[in-house]
Amino acid sequence: MDVIDAAHKTVHNPKHGGSTAIAARMGMSPTVLNNKVNPNTDSHHLRLDEAVTIMEYTGDTSIIQAMAQRLGGEFTSSAGHTPQANLLMTALSTTACQGELMVEMYRALEDGIIDCKENESIQTNIQNMIVALRTLGKHANEKCEGSHANK
Repeated sequence: MDVIDAAHKTVHNPKHGGSTAIAARMGMSPTVLNNKVNPNTDSHHLRLDEAVTIMEYTGDTSIIQAMAQRLGGEFTSSAGHTPQANLLMTALSTTACQGELMVEMYRALEDGIIDCKENESIQTNIQNMIVALRTLGKHANEKCEGSHANK
Protein backbone atom coordinates (compact mmCIF):
# COMPACT_ATOMS: atom_id res chain seq x y z
CA MET A 1 0.00 0.00 0.00
CA ASP A 2 1.16 3.52 -0.79
CA VAL A 3 2.16 5.67 2.21
CA ILE A 4 -0.40 8.41 1.56
CA ASP A 5 -3.11 5.80 0.93
CA ALA A 6 -2.26 4.25 4.29
CA ALA A 7 -2.50 7.68 5.95
CA HIS A 8 -5.85 8.33 4.25
CA LYS A 9 -7.22 4.95 5.31
CA THR A 10 -6.01 5.44 8.90
CA VAL A 11 -7.46 8.94 9.25
CA HIS A 12 -10.82 7.96 7.77
CA ASN A 13 -11.21 4.71 9.73
CA PRO A 14 -14.38 5.08 11.84
CA LYS A 15 -12.81 2.80 14.46
CA HIS A 16 -10.38 5.65 15.19
CA GLY A 17 -13.10 8.30 15.26
CA GLY A 18 -12.54 9.49 11.71
CA SER A 19 -10.80 12.63 10.54
CA THR A 20 -12.87 14.97 12.73
CA ALA A 21 -11.81 13.28 15.97
CA ILE A 22 -8.18 12.89 14.94
CA ALA A 23 -7.94 16.49 13.71
CA ALA A 24 -9.37 17.77 16.99
CA ARG A 25 -6.75 15.84 18.96
CA MET A 26 -4.03 17.23 16.69
CA GLY A 27 -5.26 20.82 17.00
CA MET A 28 -6.10 21.30 13.33
CA SER A 29 -9.26 21.56 11.31
CA PRO A 30 -10.69 18.38 9.76
CA THR A 31 -10.51 20.06 6.33
CA VAL A 32 -6.77 20.61 6.63
CA LEU A 33 -6.17 17.03 7.84
CA ASN A 34 -8.38 15.64 5.06
CA ASN A 35 -6.36 17.61 2.50
CA LYS A 36 -3.06 16.41 3.98
CA VAL A 37 -4.05 12.75 3.59
CA ASN A 38 -5.89 13.12 0.29
CA PRO A 39 -3.94 11.27 -2.42
CA ASN A 40 -5.37 13.68 -5.03
CA THR A 41 -4.25 16.90 -3.30
CA ASP A 42 -0.85 18.42 -4.00
CA SER A 43 -1.33 21.64 -2.01
CA HIS A 44 -1.15 20.09 1.47
CA HIS A 45 1.37 17.56 2.78
CA LEU A 46 1.43 15.39 5.89
CA ARG A 47 4.56 16.07 7.92
CA LEU A 48 6.45 13.17 9.48
CA ASP A 49 5.71 14.35 13.02
CA GLU A 50 2.01 14.50 12.13
CA ALA A 51 2.14 10.95 10.77
CA VAL A 52 3.72 9.78 14.03
CA THR A 53 1.04 11.61 16.03
CA ILE A 54 -1.71 9.97 13.98
CA MET A 55 -0.19 6.54 14.62
CA GLU A 56 0.14 7.28 18.35
CA TYR A 57 -3.48 8.45 18.62
CA THR A 58 -4.93 5.58 16.62
CA GLY A 59 -2.56 2.74 17.47
CA ASP A 60 -2.58 1.98 13.74
CA THR A 61 0.90 1.50 12.28
CA SER A 62 -0.21 1.21 8.65
CA ILE A 63 1.65 4.37 7.68
CA ILE A 64 5.03 3.16 8.91
CA GLN A 65 4.27 -0.32 7.54
CA ALA A 66 3.80 1.24 4.09
CA MET A 67 7.04 3.21 4.46
CA ALA A 68 8.95 0.08 5.45
CA GLN A 69 7.49 -1.93 2.55
CA ARG A 70 8.44 0.81 0.08
CA LEU A 71 12.01 0.56 1.36
CA GLY A 72 12.00 -3.23 1.10
CA GLY A 73 11.50 -3.98 4.79
CA GLU A 74 8.90 -4.51 7.44
CA PHE A 75 7.97 -2.64 10.59
CA THR A 76 7.76 -4.68 13.75
CA SER A 77 6.95 -3.43 17.19
CA SER A 78 8.61 -4.75 20.30
CA ALA A 79 6.28 -2.82 22.57
CA GLY A 80 3.88 -5.74 22.89
CA HIS A 81 2.66 -6.75 26.32
CA THR A 82 4.84 -9.44 27.85
CA PRO A 83 3.43 -11.10 30.94
CA GLN A 84 6.77 -12.76 31.68
CA ALA A 85 8.86 -10.64 34.01
CA ASN A 86 12.17 -12.39 33.68
CA LEU A 87 14.63 -13.42 31.02
CA LEU A 88 14.09 -17.18 31.34
CA MET A 89 10.31 -16.95 30.93
CA THR A 90 10.73 -14.65 27.93
CA ALA A 91 13.15 -17.14 26.36
CA LEU A 92 10.65 -19.96 26.92
CA SER A 93 7.88 -17.82 25.41
CA THR A 94 10.06 -17.23 22.35
CA THR A 95 10.56 -20.98 21.96
CA ALA A 96 6.80 -21.52 22.25
CA CYS A 97 6.24 -18.99 19.43
CA GLN A 98 8.71 -20.89 17.29
CA GLY A 99 6.83 -24.11 18.00
CA GLU A 100 3.52 -22.50 17.00
CA LEU A 101 5.08 -21.30 13.76
CA MET A 102 6.45 -24.76 12.93
CA VAL A 103 3.06 -26.40 13.64
CA GLU A 104 1.42 -23.87 11.30
CA MET A 105 4.04 -24.57 8.61
CA TYR A 106 3.57 -28.34 9.00
CA ARG A 107 -0.21 -28.07 8.65
CA ALA A 108 0.07 -25.77 5.65
CA LEU A 109 2.53 -28.04 3.84
CA GLU A 110 0.65 -31.32 4.47
CA ASP A 111 -1.09 -31.03 1.10
CA GLY A 112 1.94 -29.48 -0.59
CA ILE A 113 0.18 -26.16 -1.20
CA ILE A 114 0.12 -23.02 0.93
CA ASP A 115 -3.15 -21.23 0.22
CA CYS A 116 -3.77 -17.54 0.97
CA LYS A 117 -5.46 -18.22 4.32
CA GLU A 118 -2.60 -20.48 5.42
CA ASN A 119 -0.06 -17.91 4.25
CA GLU A 120 -1.80 -15.18 6.24
CA SER A 121 -1.67 -17.37 9.35
CA ILE A 122 2.02 -18.15 8.74
CA GLN A 123 2.81 -14.45 8.30
CA THR A 124 1.00 -13.66 11.57
CA ASN A 125 3.01 -16.34 13.37
CA ILE A 126 6.24 -14.98 11.88
CA GLN A 127 5.38 -11.48 13.14
CA ASN A 128 4.61 -12.94 16.58
CA MET A 129 7.99 -14.66 16.51
CA ILE A 130 9.76 -11.41 15.59
CA VAL A 131 8.02 -9.57 18.43
CA ALA A 132 8.96 -12.36 20.85
CA LEU A 133 12.60 -12.20 19.75
CA ARG A 134 12.71 -8.41 20.07
CA THR A 135 11.17 -8.70 23.52
CA LEU A 136 13.81 -11.26 24.46
CA GLY A 137 16.46 -8.83 23.25
CA LYS A 138 14.96 -6.03 25.37
CA HIS A 139 14.96 -8.26 28.46
CA ALA A 140 18.58 -9.24 27.81
CA ASN A 141 19.53 -5.56 27.47
CA GLU A 142 17.76 -4.76 30.74
CA LYS A 143 19.73 -7.51 32.48
CA CYS A 144 22.96 -6.19 30.99
CA GLU A 145 22.23 -2.60 32.02
CA GLY A 146 21.15 -3.73 35.48
CA SER A 147 24.42 -5.55 36.06
CA HIS A 148 26.40 -2.41 35.11
CA ALA A 149 24.29 -0.26 37.42
CA ASN A 150 25.09 -2.51 40.39
CA LYS A 151 28.88 -2.17 40.03
